Amino acid sequence: MKKNRFGGRWATFFLTAGLFSTILISCKEDAADKVGQRTATDIVHENPEFSILKTILDLAALPDGLRTQDATFLLPDNAAFQKANIPSSVAANMTKTQAGQFLNSFIIKSLYDVDRDLPNDSLSTVSGKKVKFVKQGSTVNVNNAEITKKNVPAANGVIQIVDSVYVKVM
Repeated sequence: MKKNRFGGRWATFFLTAGLFSTILISCKEDAADKVGQRTATDIVHENPEFSILKTILDLAALPDGLRTQDATFLLPDNAAFQKANIPSSVAANMTKTQAGQFLNSFIIKSLYDVDRDLPNDSLSTVSGKKVKFVKQGSTVNVNNAEITKKNVPAANGVIQIVDSVYVKVM
């Protein structure tokens, strides 16, 4: 007489399916385990487009200089410094105080999505410099500097990349 091994096959199938299901369920990531979004400081340090700004950030000796929470960062890229005829050597010769004042001239302590939340009045930066947003069609300017990349998300705010340096470099 033949032996019936049908029950053993079903048992093997269900054990395998149960093991596979357990593995799938246990491998889900918790929100606390996920790597957070990068801050404005992280973005400047990681992106070669901001090498001159990174030099100024490092000179200011403010490792958390762009870690202000809920802020709008008006960051000039290397092309903006070149447009203003500011070579990296000039930026590298700034004092710690000058570098700190320069950086604070590009930070507004409020969030502004330039596609939706443009203020009507002038705003003050952290350094006290007045900035004014002007929208013409799809172009948005701040103190005559065009915002070339809008609303770049950062963990601590929003970044607006500008095409010129509207603060005098000492």
